[in-house]
Amino acid sequence: MGGYFTGNINNNEASRELRIGYKNNENPNQVDYSNIFTDTENQTVIDNFMIIYLHRDKIANVNLDVENPDIYISLISPKQSVGLTDSKVWFIDEGAIIGERIGESWDQVEYYQIDKSDANYIKENIDYQED
Repeated sequence: MGGYFTGNINNNEASRELRIGYKNNENPNQVDYSNIFTDTENQTVIDNFMIIYLHRDKIANVNLDVENPDIYISLISPKQSVGLTDSKVWFIDEGAIIGERIGESWDQVEYYQIDKSDANYIKENIDYQED
């Protein structure tokens, strides 16, 4: 009795990569991504960030320093070499505001709010240090 199967059973290549970054102090046009999570090593973190993004509330009016977010979040698919979402995040007393780029540039942004517990989850997972 014999048989075979094809495919890669132990595929360790990440299909999702979550990057958290900060603006470079010396070069303000550069973002340094100091926290990188992959679905092969940090599936729970990837899943929880996705849930936070799915349950955020859209808001119309924001009063923020749009050029100076607290963190940058980028979700990419390394396998497909494509960016899935680019966001800027501002932590506020009530939680956080997420500005998500919806076009080719940061001229087209939609804003969302998340509650304090979701904002705290993000802070805890990236070892966020307030200025």
